[in-house]
Amino acid sequence: MPDVTVAADFGASLVRAIFSLNSQSQALKPELMLIAPQVLRVPFKSIENYEKYKLGNSTPENSAWVKLEDDYYAVGHLAKTHFNAVHCLESLKIDSAIPQLLAIVGGIAQSKQMGNSFSLSLGILLPWGEYTDRERFEIYIKQALSGFCFRGKEYFVTLESFTCLPEGAGLFARGRVPHKGGDRLRNARELNIAVLMIGYRNASILFIEKGALSWGCTENYGFSRMIEKVQQFTSGQKAEKLVEVICSGSKPSKRAVAGLVRTNMVQLREQEMQEIAAAIADAKQEYIAILTNWLRQRLPDRPDEIIVNGGTARYLQPELTQFFKSLGAGATNWCNSLDERVVKTFGDLVRAQHLQSRLLDAYGLFFQLHNRPLPRLRDTIETAEGAHHEEARVS
Repeated sequence: MPDVTVAADFGASLVRAIFSLNSQSQALKPELMLIAPQVLRVPFKSIENYEKYKLGNSTPENSAWVKLEDDYYAVGHLAKTHFNAVHCLESLKIDSAIPQLLAIVGGIAQSKQMGNSFSLSLGILLPWGEYTDRERFEIYIKQALSGFCFRGKEYFVTLESFTCLPEGAGLFARGRVPHKGGDRLRNARELNIAVLMIGYRNASILFIEKGALSWGCTENYGFSRMIEKVQQFTSGQKAEKLVEVICSGSKPSKRAVAGLVRTNMVQLREQEMQEIAAAIADAKQEYIAILTNWLRQRLPDRPDEIIVNGGTARYLQPELTQFFKSLGAGATNWCNSLDERVVKTFGDLVRAQHLQSRLLDAYGLFFQLHNRPLPRLRDTIETAEGAHHEEARVS
C-alpha cells in the first residue's frame, strides 16, 4: 500500500489536490490542498534572498519553492505575490504541472511531518487535447519525484502507481449519484453519455457510448474568453478582480461594479461604472453565443444524459439548462449529490469560497484511485485540517 494517495487537477486558476495518508484503517479521510497556478523559474540567489529576509511562518504550500536538478522554481502563492508571476493560459498544463506536483507532494510531506522517503499513488486529470501526452508525462513525473528539493529539504518519492484520465472522467466514474429522493439511475452501459467540463481556460467534452469512452474534444472556450472581452471594452481591468465581481451574481450589483472603477474624477465615475456594467453584459452574451455554438456543433445528437460541471458551467447554469432543452437532450446531471459530499467533506472552506463545483472531478478520481464508492452522505467525514486555498472563483 502506498504511503500517500493524491488526485490532482491542474486548473488554470487554481491547482486542486485531494489526498490521504494511507493506513490500515478502513476509514478514508480525504484532505484538500489548493495552490495558485503560477510557476516561475528563478535564479538561486532569488530563493536565497527570499529565505534570508522572509517574515512569518507561512504554510508549506503558500511558501513553495522547488529545486529540480539545477533549476529553481517558485510555485503558487510565492510565485504570484513575491515574484509577480503571471500564469500563461496559452501554455500546456504539463509545462507547469511538474513543479506544481512537487509542491503538492512536498507540501503534504512537510505539513504532515513525513520523512523524506515514501511511496505515492498518483492520479491526474488532463484536458482531452493533452491526454495523448500521458505516457511521456508519467516518465517525467517518475524521474522528478525520485529526487527533488522542496523548501530546502530533499525528497525521494517512489511512484508506486500512476493514473492519468481526461478531464471529466472523475465525474463519470463517481458522479452518477442520484440526488436525495431521486430515481434509480439507468446503467451507463445502456446509455450514450456526454460529460461536459467548462473551466477558466477551456471547455471539454467526453462522449461515452454504452459504457466505453468513444471520443473527446477540448477547445479554448473557457471563462477567460469572456474576461478577455471585458478587458477589451474597458480600461486597465485586472482579470482576477473581474472574475470576483462577475461571479458575485448573475448580474453584478452596482456596488460590486463600483469596486472596479479606476478613475479618481468624481464626475466620471458614474460613466465608467455604466461602461463596465455594459461591457460585462455584452461580453457575457457574446461568450454564451460562442460557447453554445461550439456545443451545438460538437455535442452528439440527443445524448441520453449530459453530465455537466466546472465553475463556469455553474455560473451559466440557467442559460445552459435552457440550451440543453432546446437540443432535445435527455437528463442533465449537475452532480448535486457529489456537490453535497464535497461540501460536507471539506466544510467551511468550500462553503465560503463556493469551491465545490471545482473539486468534483478530482473528488471522483480520488475515490476511484482507492477503488471505493462514494461515501453515503451520513457517513461523510468532515476534515478539519489540510485545507488551504488561494483566491479564485472560476475554473
